[in-house]
Amino acid sequence: MLHDHRFVRTLVIFLIFGSFLLAPIPALASRTPMDVIKAGTEKALDILHDRNPDGKLNLRARRGEILTIVDQYFDFEEMAKRSLGRAWRFQSKQKQDEFVRLFKDLLFNTYVDRVESYTASNEQVVFDTQQIDGNHAVVKTRITGYQDKDVSVDYRLTQKAGEWKVYDVIVAGISLVNNYRSQFNSILSRKSFDELLKTMNNKVASINKPA
Repeated sequence: MLHDHRFVRTLVIFLIFGSFLLAPIPALASRTPMDVIKAGTEKALDILHDRNPDGKLNLRARRGEILTIVDQYFDFEEMAKRSLGRAWRFQSKQKQDEFVRLFKDLLFNTYVDRVESYTASNEQVVFDTQQIDGNHAVVKTRITGYQDKDVSVDYRLTQKAGEWKVYDVIVAGISLVNNYRSQFNSILSRKSFDELLKTMNNKVASINKPA
Protein backbone atom coordinates (compact mmCIF):
# COMPACT_ATOMS: atom_id res chain seq x y z
CA MET A 1 0.00 0.00 0.00
CA LEU A 2 1.36 3.38 -1.07
CA HIS A 3 4.92 2.41 -1.93
CA ASP A 4 6.69 5.00 -4.13
CA HIS A 5 9.51 4.42 -6.53
CA ARG A 6 12.52 4.40 -4.19
CA PHE A 7 14.50 6.98 -6.14
CA VAL A 8 11.61 9.43 -6.22
CA ARG A 9 10.89 8.89 -2.55
CA THR A 10 14.45 9.58 -1.50
CA LEU A 11 14.67 12.83 -3.44
CA VAL A 12 11.20 14.04 -2.46
CA ILE A 13 11.97 13.38 1.19
CA PHE A 14 15.18 15.30 0.93
CA LEU A 15 13.51 18.29 -0.65
CA ILE A 16 10.07 18.37 0.97
CA PHE A 17 10.74 17.41 4.55
CA GLY A 18 14.31 18.64 4.62
CA SER A 19 14.23 21.83 2.60
CA PHE A 20 11.77 23.80 4.70
CA LEU A 21 12.41 22.75 8.28
CA LEU A 22 14.02 25.83 9.77
CA ALA A 23 13.86 28.32 6.94
CA PRO A 24 13.44 32.04 7.58
CA ILE A 25 10.11 33.18 6.17
CA PRO A 26 10.13 36.39 4.08
CA ALA A 27 7.15 38.71 4.18
CA LEU A 28 4.34 36.86 2.40
CA ALA A 29 3.42 39.74 0.13
CA SER A 30 6.97 39.96 -1.27
CA ARG A 31 7.60 36.27 -1.91
CA THR A 32 7.98 35.13 -5.50
CA PRO A 33 7.71 31.41 -6.32
CA MET A 34 11.51 31.29 -6.48
CA ASP A 35 11.71 32.93 -3.03
CA VAL A 36 9.48 30.21 -1.60
CA ILE A 37 11.75 27.47 -2.92
CA LYS A 38 15.02 29.21 -2.08
CA ALA A 39 13.97 30.15 1.44
CA GLY A 40 14.74 26.80 3.02
CA THR A 41 16.83 24.75 0.64
CA GLU A 42 20.31 25.95 1.56
CA LYS A 43 19.44 25.77 5.27
CA ALA A 44 18.23 22.21 4.70
CA LEU A 45 21.63 21.17 3.41
CA ASP A 46 23.20 22.57 6.58
CA ILE A 47 20.68 20.68 8.72
CA LEU A 48 21.26 17.39 6.92
CA HIS A 49 25.02 17.73 7.33
CA ASP A 50 24.74 18.72 11.01
CA ARG A 51 24.26 15.38 12.74
CA ASN A 52 24.02 14.28 16.36
CA PRO A 53 27.07 12.44 17.73
CA ASP A 54 25.37 9.15 16.85
CA GLY A 55 24.96 10.33 13.26
CA LYS A 56 21.17 10.56 13.41
CA LEU A 57 18.55 13.27 13.08
CA ASN A 58 15.76 13.37 15.64
CA LEU A 59 12.97 14.72 13.47
CA ARG A 60 10.13 12.66 14.90
CA ALA A 61 10.42 14.33 18.30
CA ARG A 62 9.95 17.70 16.56
CA ARG A 63 6.97 16.56 14.52
CA GLY A 64 4.62 19.37 15.51
CA GLU A 65 7.22 22.07 14.92
CA ILE A 66 8.17 20.67 11.53
CA LEU A 67 4.59 20.30 10.31
CA THR A 68 3.73 23.84 11.41
CA ILE A 69 6.57 25.22 9.35
CA VAL A 70 5.98 22.93 6.36
CA ASP A 71 2.34 24.08 6.30
CA GLN A 72 3.57 27.55 5.46
CA TYR A 73 5.16 26.31 2.23
CA PHE A 74 2.93 23.45 1.05
CA ASP A 75 -0.74 23.42 0.11
CA PHE A 76 -1.56 19.94 1.39
CA GLU A 77 -5.25 20.24 0.53
CA GLU A 78 -4.45 21.03 -3.10
CA MET A 79 -1.83 18.27 -3.18
CA ALA A 80 -4.25 15.72 -1.69
CA LYS A 81 -7.10 16.83 -3.98
CA ARG A 82 -4.97 16.42 -7.10
CA SER A 83 -3.58 13.11 -5.87
CA LEU A 84 -7.06 11.70 -5.35
CA GLY A 85 -8.31 12.93 -8.73
CA ARG A 86 -11.95 12.83 -9.81
CA ALA A 87 -13.04 10.88 -6.71
CA TRP A 88 -12.49 14.05 -4.65
CA ARG A 89 -15.64 15.78 -5.92
CA PHE A 90 -17.89 12.93 -4.83
CA GLN A 91 -16.86 13.05 -1.16
CA SER A 92 -18.40 15.06 1.67
CA LYS A 93 -16.40 17.91 3.22
CA GLN A 94 -15.85 15.73 6.29
CA LYS A 95 -14.37 12.89 4.25
CA GLN A 96 -12.29 15.29 2.19
CA ASP A 97 -10.83 16.76 5.39
CA GLU A 98 -10.09 13.30 6.72
CA PHE A 99 -8.38 12.34 3.48
CA VAL A 100 -6.18 15.46 3.59
CA ARG A 101 -5.19 14.72 7.18
CA LEU A 102 -4.31 11.11 6.43
CA PHE A 103 -2.49 12.02 3.23
CA LYS A 104 -0.36 14.55 5.08
CA ASP A 105 0.38 12.06 7.88
CA LEU A 106 1.40 9.42 5.34
CA LEU A 107 3.79 11.80 3.64
CA PHE A 108 5.38 12.84 6.89
CA ASN A 109 5.56 9.48 8.62
CA THR A 110 6.61 7.47 5.58
CA TYR A 111 9.36 9.87 4.64
CA VAL A 112 10.73 10.98 7.99
CA ASP A 113 12.46 7.64 8.56
CA ARG A 114 14.40 8.06 5.36
CA VAL A 115 15.37 11.61 6.25
CA GLU A 116 16.63 10.43 9.63
CA SER A 117 18.68 7.66 8.01
CA TYR A 118 19.95 9.87 5.19
CA THR A 119 23.73 10.01 4.94
CA ALA A 120 24.57 13.49 3.77
CA SER A 121 27.21 13.82 1.08
CA ASN A 122 28.00 16.51 -1.50
CA GLU A 123 24.58 17.53 -2.83
CA GLN A 124 24.05 21.13 -3.84
CA VAL A 125 20.94 22.79 -5.23
CA VAL A 126 21.04 24.97 -8.34
CA PHE A 127 18.06 27.31 -8.84
CA ASP A 128 17.48 27.64 -12.57
CA THR A 129 14.26 29.43 -13.53
CA GLN A 130 10.76 30.34 -12.48
CA GLN A 131 7.82 30.42 -14.88
CA ILE A 132 4.68 32.25 -13.77
CA ASP A 133 1.33 31.91 -15.55
CA GLY A 134 -1.40 33.72 -13.65
CA ASN A 135 -1.91 31.96 -10.32
CA HIS A 136 0.31 29.02 -11.22
CA ALA A 137 4.07 28.74 -11.39
CA VAL A 138 6.89 26.26 -11.92
CA VAL A 139 10.30 26.64 -10.31
CA LYS A 140 13.02 24.53 -11.93
CA THR A 141 15.98 23.39 -9.85
CA ARG A 142 18.72 20.78 -10.04
CA ILE A 143 20.46 18.73 -7.39
CA THR A 144 24.11 18.31 -8.27
CA GLY A 145 26.41 15.72 -6.73
CA TYR A 146 23.71 13.10 -6.14
CA GLN A 147 25.44 9.79 -6.93
CA ASP A 148 27.72 11.70 -9.31
CA LYS A 149 24.89 13.01 -11.47
CA ASP A 150 22.47 15.93 -11.71
CA VAL A 151 18.81 15.39 -10.86
CA SER A 152 16.10 17.78 -12.04
CA VAL A 153 13.57 18.81 -9.40
CA ASP A 154 10.67 21.02 -10.46
CA TYR A 155 8.18 22.56 -8.04
CA ARG A 156 4.63 23.41 -9.07
CA LEU A 157 3.05 26.20 -7.06
CA THR A 158 -0.33 27.86 -6.86
CA GLN A 159 -1.15 31.30 -5.50
CA LYS A 160 -4.04 31.73 -3.09
CA ALA A 161 -4.79 34.95 -1.21
CA GLY A 162 -1.53 36.39 -2.55
CA GLU A 163 0.61 33.57 -1.18
CA TRP A 164 2.55 31.01 -3.23
CA LYS A 165 2.55 27.41 -2.04
CA VAL A 166 3.84 24.14 -3.46
CA TYR A 167 1.33 21.51 -4.55
CA ASP A 168 3.53 19.11 -6.52
CA VAL A 169 7.17 18.11 -6.87
CA ILE A 170 8.53 16.51 -10.04
CA VAL A 171 11.76 14.58 -9.56
CA ALA A 172 13.57 13.43 -12.70
CA GLY A 173 10.32 13.82 -14.61
CA ILE A 174 8.20 11.85 -12.12
CA SER A 175 5.40 13.75 -10.37
CA LEU A 176 4.64 13.07 -6.71
CA VAL A 177 0.95 13.86 -7.30
CA ASN A 178 0.68 11.63 -10.38
CA ASN A 179 2.46 8.85 -8.57
CA TYR A 180 -0.04 8.89 -5.72
CA ARG A 181 -3.01 9.35 -8.04
CA SER A 182 -2.09 6.14 -9.82
CA GLN A 183 -1.96 4.28 -6.52
CA PHE A 184 -5.23 5.71 -5.21
CA ASN A 185 -7.02 4.99 -8.50
CA SER A 186 -5.80 1.41 -8.37
CA ILE A 187 -7.14 0.98 -4.83
CA LEU A 188 -10.48 2.66 -5.64
CA SER A 189 -10.99 0.35 -8.59
CA ARG A 190 -11.30 -2.48 -6.05
CA LYS A 191 -12.48 -0.79 -2.86
CA SER A 192 -14.79 1.98 -1.67
CA PHE A 193 -13.58 5.39 -0.56
CA ASP A 194 -14.36 4.48 3.06
CA GLU A 195 -12.17 1.41 2.70
CA LEU A 196 -9.39 3.58 1.28
CA LEU A 197 -9.62 5.87 4.31
CA LYS A 198 -9.50 2.85 6.60
CA THR A 199 -6.45 1.47 4.81
CA MET A 200 -4.68 4.83 5.04
CA ASN A 201 -5.59 5.16 8.71
CA ASN A 202 -4.23 1.69 9.45
CA LYS A 203 -1.05 2.52 7.57
CA VAL A 204 -0.51 5.72 9.57
CA ALA A 205 -1.20 3.84 12.84
CA SER A 206 1.30 1.12 11.96
CA ILE A 207 4.00 3.65 11.15
CA ASN A 208 3.36 5.54 14.40
CA LYS A 209 3.34 2.36 16.50
CA PRO A 210 6.28 2.35 18.93
CA ALA A 211 9.01 -0.10 18.03
